[in-house]
Amino acid sequence: MDEIRFYDPRVGAHAALSNLHPRAMVFEGTLYRTPEHAFQVAKAASAEMKAWLAAAPTPELVAVAGDNLVPEDVVPGWEDDQLRVMERIVTAKFTEAEDLKALLLNTGTAKIVEWAPEDGEVARFWGEYKGEGQNWLGRILMDLRERLRAEAA
Repeated sequence: MDEIRFYDPRVGAHAALSNLHPRAMVFEGTLYRTPEHAFQVAKAASAEMKAWLAAAPTPELVAVAGDNLVPEDVVPGWEDDQLRVMERIVTAKFTEAEDLKALLLNTGTAKIVEWAPEDGEVARFWGEYKGEGQNWLGRILMDLRERLRAEAA
């Protein structure tokens, strides 16, 4: 099976698969700078923290800030809900823009992997590092690809 590896949100044919790709999207009625902004805002417990994260100037900064929230700043049950939230964000991203939908569908049957350049817990949860990891973002993308194909058939 072919494998599509992506990481850099600005470089490469599949850069737009990244949640850090610099492209605005609407998620549950709110416009966000990037899917990463939507995800990190969903994680925050307070309105003040949500606003602060939403205003982050880059997706990289919002990712670092969101990944380092103290436990009391995170919505209760986040660990159990984060995959469902990510699935809804990815679905919104790839269904509201025809070019992104086409990009995802054109990956064929390839395994999609967020290929992290540095090791870490977050890297191995959402992607893989040197072939090791849970690759949840890739799995969500591949599941969505199959749902979109089924809907089109």
